[in-house]
Amino acid sequence: MLVFIHGMWASPEIWEPIVKYFDCRGFKCKCLDLQIANKINASFYDYLKVVEENVKKGDIVIGHSLGGLLMQKVAEEKEIKAGIAICSAPPKGIKFGKRAMIASLRYFPKIISKKPFKPDFSFARKYIFNCIDEEKAREIYEKTRSDSSQVAYEIAMNKIAVDENKIKCPMLFIAMKNDRLSPPDMVTKIANKYGGKLLVYEGCHWFLEKWEEVADGIKNFIIENF
Repeated sequence: MLVFIHGMWASPEIWEPIVKYFDCRGFKCKCLDLQIANKINASFYDYLKVVEENVKKGDIVIGHSLGGLLMQKVAEEKEIKAGIAICSAPPKGIKFGKRAMIASLRYFPKIISKKPFKPDFSFARKYIFNCIDEEKAREIYEKTRSDSSQVAYEIAMNKIAVDENKIKCPMLFIAMKNDRLSPPDMVTKIANKYGGKLLVYEGCHWFLEKWEEVADGIKNFIIENF
């Protein structure tokens, strides 16, 4: 089973073209909705519980952004077949770039309020949708959801530790050349932490403009390892 995990402010629907791609190639797929945790201010570990309750031994876990970090934590705690992270958020010890962190300071009042929020369009356009034309970016932005300020704090403050020595499965990390939120140099550090394979493609944090290349890379990784 391929288990897909979305990132902050996103929904399971982002995976639709990739799920269709793998369905056509005989893979069984499942897309999780982290917000079924159903807490106004869920923590990273509330989301992790959602994932762990839906992942079985032998599954391949695929996550985007926050979902990539959740994959790493699941691989540490459960016996999965493989882990794949696209534009991953970093574990403790590997920091986000300074520009994105400085830009995100404007949201600390929202984080302190402990209420769900989503970034304004100007932030999303600059750091998430920077490789997409304005009209398409606005269309995607309108489909994003408010998300937990607690999780945003935990990720931004680099609170989530993962012990790489406990992970036994093969891992693939995918970076996009123009990603301003999870830049390739940061993703390279994450891949090196686990001795994982690294692939880099053209595109930005919203990798779905290049989803076919990414899906091909994931498929090839699975074939190479299994």
